[in-house]
Amino acid sequence: MRLTSIRLHLLLGIGLAAAQLGVLAWVGASASTALSGLVTVALLLLLWRTLALHRDRRQRLLEVLEVVRRGAAGDASARLPAGEDDEAGHVAAAVNRLLETVRERANQVERERDLDRLMVRETPNGLLAIDADGIVRRASPALCRLLECTGDPVGRRPIETIPVPTFQAVIDEAARTREVRERPLSHNGRELLFRAVPAADGTGVLGVVLDLTSVGRTDRLRRDFVAHVSHELRTPITAIVGYAEAMEDEREALNEELRPMLDAIRRNADRLRALVEDVLSLSNIEARGQDLPLESQPVQPVVDAVLERFGPAAERRGVRLIAGPPVEAEALLNADALEHALSNLVDNAVKYTPGGGEVRVRVGVDDEGVEVWVEDNGPGIDPIHHPRIFERFYRVDAGRSRAVGGTGLGLALVKHLCSAMKAEIRLVSAAGEGARFGIRLPVPRD
Repeated sequence: MRLTSIRLHLLLGIGLAAAQLGVLAWVGASASTALSGLVTVALLLLLWRTLALHRDRRQRLLEVLEVVRRGAAGDASARLPAGEDDEAGHVAAAVNRLLETVRERANQVERERDLDRLMVRETPNGLLAIDADGIVRRASPALCRLLECTGDPVGRRPIETIPVPTFQAVIDEAARTREVRERPLSHNGRELLFRAVPAADGTGVLGVVLDLTSVGRTDRLRRDFVAHVSHELRTPITAIVGYAEAMEDEREALNEELRPMLDAIRRNADRLRALVEDVLSLSNIEARGQDLPLESQPVQPVVDAVLERFGPAAERRGVRLIAGPPVEAEALLNADALEHALSNLVDNAVKYTPGGGEVRVRVGVDDEGVEVWVEDNGPGIDPIHHPRIFERFYRVDAGRSRAVGGTGLGLALVKHLCSAMKAEIRLVSAAGEGARFGIRLPVPRD
């Protein structure tokens, strides 16, 4: 090998020099002149060969450095020629493998970067990357289409080129709290949702603008359709119920085989009427959105009205309806909406509590607001159902729900009514341990 050859040449030169000194000592100076000359020539040739090998080695090293430099600069053609089967050849092969690996990884990174650029460029939602100083570093084309930027937002604060103060406020709030913040807004005939997500490492915020115009339009069409159909169903259902009541007055004159049929007609007509009324109520609440007027007024009178309304039904089912101690507390509420929500909760509690059980309605006050609780000692609700319990038509026990005349919309109505009142609905329950539903109402601020 080349490096081994250099070492051998050096050892040979040292050996020849030692041999020359030995010969001179043995034959004397006069007899060794010719031999000394020959040895000197051999040493010079050996030194020249050693220097040539060193120069060749240095040249190969410079070639390696140059190829590595070109590879680092992005030259895809940088490659060392295959060398001999020596140390330099092994180095060349290792460098070529390294450069190939670097090129493959660079190509992969570039492909991923191109894909990210494509996704950002083609997404219909506006995207904005903001650094820790509040300066925009990246912005998608859709952002300026949605918000009508007055210039290139990159390198500036959002408010300087995006004439929507709400967007800047959401971003600032997310940066300050390090929590996700979002806010809906109507802008130039579009229904937009501003969302700000703080970076996990605390170095900035990602702003997102979602265009929900088509979603809102579709949702309005759905609500209108449901409302119109439900309204049209009222007339035939009322006629069925009316005829069933008229036949009930002549029950004794009916054939005994027809009486169970009459009971089925009356029971299902009542259930269908309740379902239509709940659907209409839900549609009306959704149509009004957050427009329910709220006033600061006492909570206890609303609770008392609900207790008085359901007292007879609870007595018929053998369930004790208990009122908690009266509380003089005021909250921001809509009396009709709160009464409707409490009526649904009490109605459910009375229906699902077995005879001999009890349902308690009480008002509580703490530093955060006023809370109305409806508590029963019925079968309870397993925690696996809690995440979906307020969905439309979701039933924990479908068979039992139909048996007691439930429509599957009661709790969905409660959720929408609470949302419209800016109240919070909570559930505390476990299987076999009864259920506690709480409505936390906001209190007026001084």
